[in-house]
Amino acid sequence: MKRWASTLLLALAAIVAAGRVEAVSYSYVGTDYDIGGTFYPGGTAPYVVAPWRSSDAAKAFDIDGNDVYGTAGYAMFATQFNYPNAGCCGSSVPFASSTYPNLISTPNWIAGTQNLTTNKVGGWGYALVDDPTLTNGPRNYNWGQSLAPPVNGQVPYVKIGILDGNDIFGNNPQSTPAGRWAFTVGANAPAVIRVGVMTDGLDATQWAASEVVLAEVSGSPTPSVVGSVTSGTVTRDRFIDIHTFDIVGAQPGDSFAIMARAASGGFGAISAVTFDVIPEPASIGIALTALGALAGFRRRLR
Repeated sequence: MKRWASTLLLALAAIVAAGRVEAVSYSYVGTDYDIGGTFYPGGTAPYVVAPWRSSDAAKAFDIDGNDVYGTAGYAMFATQFNYPNAGCCGSSVPFASSTYPNLISTPNWIAGTQNLTTNKVGGWGYALVDDPTLTNGPRNYNWGQSLAPPVNGQVPYVKIGILDGNDIFGNNPQSTPAGRWAFTVGANAPAVIRVGVMTDGLDATQWAASEVVLAEVSGSPTPSVVGSVTSGTVTRDRFIDIHTFDIVGAQPGDSFAIMARAASGGFGAISAVTFDVIPEPASIGIALTALGALAGFRRRLR
């Protein structure tokens, strides 16, 4: 049996190394809880800012090792920048509204994206996090000198927003995972794609997703779920969390949806999606692990 398993792993390694993955698989990797500690808007500047993009803080599930989530790409929803009153002001708006802008920078191997929600909310007493357009590694502690009035030690920040509530297909997160955001893989995708989903950091724990799901979907205009993998029930304590999943062997045209369940009295909110990759040949070992994991889902031998 061990010899057979070794032979299989060698065969899979050869397939991945040659760029000919024959099946897509996906698995839950883990959750990086409470990134940096407690971060809430308000108070006196310089504000404390959650370091999801700052290499100043270690990242437990950053696959490329640079201690930055979203190096390959990211999508943040319903963000807000206010200074000096970082805590003001909240409302619900359409997804495309510039009142609370979406900050989206996807890799060139993402062919398309789609909002799956009926509700986008920004501006309430949510956490302040690194501005991904200004922080990608070391922080700029002199940035606050450009503000009016200037403030020493302030690093670039935005306030998170959320996608929550029922999805565009009518799914209620209180009873079933509801869609939040979807993406389709294009040409030249890496062998391993690590997807992160940011949750928590809100003004009350019940609003945040109680479970995050990565689902492979197929069909249009109403897609169906081909297979999925879940984070399971996650801890919610108002500190920023990122839940990570691996997609191995994605082919052009493969589509995936981020979905979420809600806790009692909540709406299943998420705040961002991140993409990270690693160069070959290191991704081969991770691909083999994901392909062999019992939690993974494999389909479609071509």
